Parts: sequence; C-alpha cells; structure tokens
Amino acid sequence: MKPYRSVLTHHRTLRSLPALLVLILALVGAQLDAAAPITDKHVKRRVELMTSQKAAITTLADMMAGRMVFNAAKARAARRSLIKSTGDIRKRFKKPRMDPHSHARPLIWQQWEDFETRAERAEDAARQISAYTRNGLLRTVPNMVQACLSCHETYRDTPNDFVTH
Repeated sequence: MKPYRSVLTHHRTLRSLPALLVLILALVGAQLDAAAPITDKHVKRRVELMTSQKAAITTLADMMAGRMVFNAAKARAARRSLIKSTGDIRKRFKKPRMDPHSHARPLIWQQWEDFETRAERAEDAARQISAYTRNGLLRTVPNMVQACLSCHETYRDTPNDFVTH
C-alpha cells in the first residue's frame, strides 16, 4: 500500500504544480506589465528582453495548466525564445545603466560573477526544457522558473515610481 500512496502523493503534487507556477509568474512578472516611462534605450531593451521571457514562460505554464491546449510547435517556439533571450542576459546587463523605473538593483554590477553564473543557469534551464509533451513541460519548466526566481530574488527590485527633485 505504501508505493500506491506515494504515487498518489506524487500525482497530486504534479497536478498542483501548474497553479503554483502561474502564481509565481504573476507575482514576479506583475511589474513588467506596468508601462513605466523608461528613458534609457539600453534599459528599455533589458525590460523588453525580460518581457519576452515572461511571455514564453506564460505560454508554457498555460499549456501545463490546461488553460491552453498543448501544442508542441508553440512549446518549442517558446523554448527557442527562452534559449535566445537567456543567452542575451549578460549582454543586456553588461554595462551598469540605470533608469528611475529600472527593475535592476545596482548589486548586479557589484556581484557581476554571481549574476553571470545565474544567467548561465537560466540559459541551461531553458535548453533543458522538454517541449515535446505536456509531461515534459511539467518535469522541466519548474527548473526554468526557479532559475528566474533565484536571480530576481537577489538582483531585481520593484521600480522606483517616484523621483525626488
């Protein structure tokens, strides 16, 4: 009876995973949707990069949760988008550029090696996404989300919505 119980527990955990991922994405990505007037073109490109990543992860999470019918071609396209965008993270953050509405903490450039390591982990997680089946997404997308959260917890801040003159 014990193996049967562990299979049921594992099955329940997998069923609740998509809802958890959606909640995490909603919390982490809520600020990306805000239309803050970013003046620095380089910072704007960083935000666009992160917005494209959010869109790709949302597509995969929607397929996992059943809010969108699983489509292997769309899942692979989202995976390709994540691979490309995560590969561009270091390039987009290389120079310490700030904007009053930036999400980046200056700590990025003070701890550049750690930031690069986390960006590499995100790229590795994107490459490991199995986009051929819904079960593949269930197994591999959480690693991608964890890589994003790991970096955001340390290096992402909410935008400064007010500027003192």
